[in-house]
Amino acid sequence: MRRRTKHHRRRGGIGLPAAVTLCLAASLLLFARAGGEDAAQDLISRLAGSRSFITRAVALELGLTPGTAEVYAPRTAATARSEDADDPVAESTYIPLEEENDAPVLDAADKAATVTINNETSYEVDVAACLAADTTIRSTGDGPQVLIVHTHGSESYTPDSAFPYTPSENTRTTDTRYNVVRVGDELQKVLEEGGVQAVHIRDIFDSPTYSGSYDRSLAAIEEALAQYPTIQVVIDLHRDSILTDDGTAYKTSCTIDGTEMAQLMFVVGTDEGGLYHPNWQSNLNYVTGLQYRLNRAWPGLMRPVNLRTQRFNQHATPGSMLVEVGSSGNTMTEALAAIRLFGQTLAADLTGA
Repeated sequence: MRRRTKHHRRRGGIGLPAAVTLCLAASLLLFARAGGEDAAQDLISRLAGSRSFITRAVALELGLTPGTAEVYAPRTAATARSEDADDPVAESTYIPLEEENDAPVLDAADKAATVTINNETSYEVDVAACLAADTTIRSTGDGPQVLIVHTHGSESYTPDSAFPYTPSENTRTTDTRYNVVRVGDELQKVLEEGGVQAVHIRDIFDSPTYSGSYDRSLAAIEEALAQYPTIQVVIDLHRDSILTDDGTAYKTSCTIDGTEMAQLMFVVGTDEGGLYHPNWQSNLNYVTGLQYRLNRAWPGLMRPVNLRTQRFNQHATPGSMLVEVGSSGNTMTEALAAIRLFGQTLAADLTGA
């Protein structure tokens, strides 16, 4: 496996698109002074209204190719603890490069046509190659195809009028009406409505003891795979946690068709942490293709793919994935709205609809 060398784009000096723009402006000015003012103004209006022209100019200045994939490598590692930590903070947090803060932003359509990977490993990844692999999984229609599990099943959300309850200090509860197990119930329902049979393990593996939760969930996964050999996709549903130093909880939010909902994120494990996982690239290829389809169907729903050193039990099947459904600042209502769209897209993908 090749190692990634980080390259930071220089910010100083004038870029090629800027130089071209200046030349174009000078030419239009001379043309106008020569008596072609009306024609020059018409051309300027046409260029200003051309999304393609503007997008390509912005993309060139950013060093991107419109419509292609991009790899995002953070300067600072996200706040995270090991799988066996007694006091977990956040399994994943998106931390952008400083250069992104003042960079032009591509419009939603162009953003949806790209796949971004927040790479926290030392492995080199190529999103274009992941997409070119065209890794697809198709439902055979014979027995359950999907397994839904929750390694951290007690993770819950901010209470609202629709789901009132009293969470613990770290926004957790073992009441499956209010934690991510309820989100798994909804995903199972949507998948089966879409023609995909699913098995849902509703056990709580992180309570009363958080440490060892991945070992316990792996045992349950292996038992289910032995019982249902038709299962191809294993989904470990989680709820993220993004907290400030003073304990303020943030939510990941988007609005689709007028409805505010939680954002989702794929977390992909590797073998870099030392655990056996020789086929992690297959997981990444599959998730990358699914992320692309989700981005196209529901722009804004997905956060960048998060590639990590931990394994997260994803060696179980080539279709294994960990999905973060919102954060502790989101409500259950927002989480359920998001998982419905995810389930619809996954069902359509599995059935080839």
